[in-house]
Amino acid sequence: MTFTVRSLLDLAAVRTISLTPAAGEAREITWTHVCELAEPWKWLGPGALVLTTGGGVPTTTDAQCEYIAGLHDAGIAALVVHAGQLQAPLTRPTLAFAAQLGFAVLETASDVPFIAVETAVANGVKQQAELRAHATERLYAALDQHPVNAPIDALLLELAQVLGGSLQLERAQAVSDFDPDPAAPPAPGRLALPLAGAVHAGAAGRHSPSLVWTGPGVAPRELLQHAAGIVGSALAVKLASHRAEWMHGSLLLADLCDATVPSAPAAHLVAAYGIEPPYVLAVAPGDDPRSLLDEVHAGFAELSVPVLATVKDGQVLLLAREGSECDRAFDALAGETTRIGVSATFSDFDGVSAALGQACSAVIRNHQSGYVLRFEEHATTSLFLPQGTDQLRNIARQVLGPLTTYDQQRGTSLTHTLQVFLEENRSWVRASERLYVHRQTLIARVSRIEKIIDRDLSSMEDAAECWLAVQAAIGCGDLTPSSAQGEAVDDTAGLVAGADTAI
Repeated sequence: MTFTVRSLLDLAAVRTISLTPAAGEAREITWTHVCELAEPWKWLGPGALVLTTGGGVPTTTDAQCEYIAGLHDAGIAALVVHAGQLQAPLTRPTLAFAAQLGFAVLETASDVPFIAVETAVANGVKQQAELRAHATERLYAALDQHPVNAPIDALLLELAQVLGGSLQLERAQAVSDFDPDPAAPPAPGRLALPLAGAVHAGAAGRHSPSLVWTGPGVAPRELLQHAAGIVGSALAVKLASHRAEWMHGSLLLADLCDATVPSAPAAHLVAAYGIEPPYVLAVAPGDDPRSLLDEVHAGFAELSVPVLATVKDGQVLLLAREGSECDRAFDALAGETTRIGVSATFSDFDGVSAALGQACSAVIRNHQSGYVLRFEEHATTSLFLPQGTDQLRNIARQVLGPLTTYDQQRGTSLTHTLQVFLEENRSWVRASERLYVHRQTLIARVSRIEKIIDRDLSSMEDAAECWLAVQAAIGCGDLTPSSAQGEAVDDTAGLVAGADTAI
């Protein structure tokens, strides 16, 4: 809906032809000016149609090429000359140079006055402006009629019918297709505009999305800017309407992970969000968990995959239904920088604590950015331990059960102390350094551990049995693998200096 060089050529009344066929015909004409100066670009700007009888046009090929280049670089729409009135006609090399630049050189019949060309352009520009105004009204009417809960694709379809062509949302990389320089010739067929400030609840999670127009001819850039604002506004409204639901889902998942909701009602509450068994729980660490949480909601909504997500201990936790669609959403979320650990599947929320441990175990062992590690992929392959989760848990509880109960009752972390002590090959020095405690404190704790589990850790047989129990607990998700950072755990809850029974 713009008046272009092609629009001028199509007007029979002005009897104008192109001396550079097909070159620059998509350029927009916004106004006309008769100019006989040698350097019109110093006075005229983008969108101008320069009409001349040749007063300022050089006579040599090299000078003519410089003249054409100056017009092109200034964003001038085209040059119009009167047939047979140039003192030195434009040479063939000059016209070839203009065609190579994509700059239109036009010739009007000698008996057609320039005022007729100016009038035709003015009328054409006015008509196109009226059409654009009407189209703009239709664009905003489409927004008014778009229900908040309707898919954004329905709005895109309505807008595309006004603009012609097709509209879709793409990730921010498509913004490179948009050249905001008004002096640059428009590229036919495709144009992308960023939705500045818009967070799409179902398009691009990591970046703001772009509105991409594809169609025949030149993109209606001005109308597309209106459309980008309309879509951005619609997405902002949709995002606001979703936030309350996401917040309630976040609180529910936090309660589930804290085991404060019984299994039966928990299943009904989760089902209200469209999540049915079998479930998987995932953990995704990030430098900015809140931003990552927004990316989770955006990415899963884009793929129409229901999810509950919350932030806990600086990590994002996700609960979703196991399946290929969920896997695809995890892979999309991981992108190139995010690590994700996913639990084994479970069918009731009595197993959510174990699933959380499994997911944490997987993400700790996932050292590759942009990769999703599932718990089954790193499950123990020991020759002496079974593969089944229930069997591993039974083995771990036979040895570590009393110690786990002691920790739960006293608020201590002696199970972690045992794990670190064994991982350091029972070295008092290295283990105390990892736990940030004095060597004598560690000796007292290990003595207490031996009494609780009725094992002698100086015995190779008992130490091996405890080591296998620790690996079994890690394998079933009841115990988290030690990471390279954050080894220090506060084992001093409720301790009184010198009170051995509280160690």
